[in-house]
Amino acid sequence: MAPTQQTLGSNRVDPRLAVGHNGANTEAATNAAPAPALEALQPVDPWGDVDHLLDGYDDQQKALIQKERARRISEQQNLFSAQKLCLVLDLDHTLLNSAKFGEVDPVHEEILRKKEEQDRSLLERHLYRFQHMGMWTKLRPGIWNFLKKASKLFKLHLYTMGNKLYATEMAKVLDPTGKLFAGRVISRGDDGDPLDSDDRVKSKDLDGVLGMESAVVIIDDSIRVWPHNKHNLIVVERYTYFPCSRRQFCLPGPSLLEIDRDERPEDGTLASSLAVIERIHQNFFAHPNLNEADVRSILASEQRRILAGCCIVFSRIFPVGEVNPHLHPLWEIAEQFGAVCTNQIDDRVTHVVANSLGTDKVNWALSNNRFVVHPGWVEASALLYRRANELDFAVK
Repeated sequence: MAPTQQTLGSNRVDPRLAVGHNGANTEAATNAAPAPALEALQPVDPWGDVDHLLDGYDDQQKALIQKERARRISEQQNLFSAQKLCLVLDLDHTLLNSAKFGEVDPVHEEILRKKEEQDRSLLERHLYRFQHMGMWTKLRPGIWNFLKKASKLFKLHLYTMGNKLYATEMAKVLDPTGKLFAGRVISRGDDGDPLDSDDRVKSKDLDGVLGMESAVVIIDDSIRVWPHNKHNLIVVERYTYFPCSRRQFCLPGPSLLEIDRDERPEDGTLASSLAVIERIHQNFFAHPNLNEADVRSILASEQRRILAGCCIVFSRIFPVGEVNPHLHPLWEIAEQFGAVCTNQIDDRVTHVVANSLGTDKVNWALSNNRFVVHPGWVEASALLYRRANELDFAVK
């Protein structure tokens, strides 16, 4: 049976007012952690000290909030008993890439038809042509191994800004038996354009995901659609197999289809993401008291490991006279992933980030055997959750 969708209403009481946006899981009890602390197993007051959060609501609204909160706590207890966390997976440009027939030129259409015919004979397919939807869909390499292994550690949720029909069809492709997502498919799109698009400024939230935010990990190619849950989020590189997708996001260079190449399943985006969520799961359940464990602090610790020990100076990356370089996205990403950023050249500096040779800072770095790398080195390290090879981003 095809998974069903959860359509979220916008005019209902927000249960997170009682749960708390900080997601502190002080109420859940579990017997799943190895050698758990005694207090983790004790029954606790399911409401704790949250009554003040309900001020201003009438009795009926309070009852709804409390009922929803109790449901979330119960679901989290069940998850912990099974030694699982929640994983929310974005669909478009994260797990796959789709293109309408009209967006594919005749030359690439012919190439795709040949590839699809070959792919059809494989046990684990990656390319689909949906005649009834007028659409091509290409799955990201490594998707089948990722879903198989992630489902053993997490309760999976599929989240798309596309419409219901599109969400249903993609869920059937990724989960033909209905066992992986089991109906946990959230569609936020309308009945118009089936595909997810950054042109439509909408946001995602965890209203449709049971359990506390402290036990939810999100994987998405866009940070801006998760304004309230950035600390739960693993941002991945946008998967743009089709030329029209690169044009849609104004990305330079050819698409993967145009150069007849693809990500490598063994060390591409999904393989890297799988390694990260496996470490998060391991560290979460190694905590002596699961009531105090939080995926957000674990994820932040994982991020700080990536560029730890790197001291970065930026050369002509920011506008001349910039008074707040620490607010630039590159500076923020570098520090988020463990680097120290500075404006001054000294012996601590390990990397100079620049677009070209010839600046004083670049010359100093070259004469002192320091790395001189393009800005993409910082971005690639953050997206792949491993320190990228400096030689691949060397400024020449």
